[in-house]
Amino acid sequence: MSPDSKTGAPQGFDIVRQRTLEIGACVMANPDHPQYTADKVVTKIFPGEKSAMLGVMDGVGSGDEQSVQAAEITLNNLLRQDSLAIAALTIARARLLLKDAIFKSNQEIIALQNRVGNRDADTTASAGIVCPSVSGEGKFLVTANIGDSRIYRYRPKDETVVQLTKDNSLTQTKVDAGELSPDQAFTDPQRNYILKSVGDRDHVKAPKDIDTLVYEVEDGDFYIAVSDGVTDNIPPGGFVIAVREELQRSFGRNKNKPDLKKYARGIAQRASNIMNQSTAPHAKKDDIGVAILRT
Repeated sequence: MSPDSKTGAPQGFDIVRQRTLEIGACVMANPDHPQYTADKVVTKIFPGEKSAMLGVMDGVGSGDEQSVQAAEITLNNLLRQDSLAIAALTIARARLLLKDAIFKSNQEIIALQNRVGNRDADTTASAGIVCPSVSGEGKFLVTANIGDSRIYRYRPKDETVVQLTKDNSLTQTKVDAGELSPDQAFTDPQRNYILKSVGDRDHVKAPKDIDTLVYEVEDGDFYIAVSDGVTDNIPPGGFVIAVREELQRSFGRNKNKPDLKKYARGIAQRASNIMNQSTAPHAKKDDIGVAILRT
């Protein structure tokens, strides 16, 4: 069934426009340790329903279960936002909130490393806040990123899927230098070698060391945060297909809007199917985190 070119809905379905933002998320554990997951997700609509947050944290595997704690520390600091700042959220304040939360997490994780004697306890973090423009007539997304978790935008009206954040990884430096194409980067043996993380005492010494970007938001956009459990298993072209097709599948019978939890679960399940059932050389067992925000 072909999607509607403006909304992404299956033909014959109509999306009822909501004034509020919508969110959904899914986490799946690595089958090698089903009792816990190092991936954490955040989806939160702030009071007033004019701004919201999404994000993914992926505890780095070399830190074992202490990296789960690192991801939890970052999650908690992102959720622990000052209510007065949220009430008057601007692009500048959103950037400050994200940088401060992630840098505070960096310092707390370094303290954790010192306590347990494990300097490998760290995490990635890719988070974004949608906030209103000064006039109140438009919206912007402010992203903050450390590591190789990512935020994408799916814009159904032109069916584009765009990666918004930029990986802090060795493979990304090769792409930037023109040594690899994005498709070649997907199978690069060094794709999981990250150059910066939350809990990094060498490269994250101040909030300014955290990368932030700002994007204009359009009504009907979907913002999708994913861990590398998704992007290491689903090839770039396959991810675009998954984003489009799983949105269509998220519309239930006789419903006029997508179920974003079902949408997130559908994308996560595709990654899980590859890691558990595929013999492809790129398949990698890992935790999976997906968070979705619709504007």
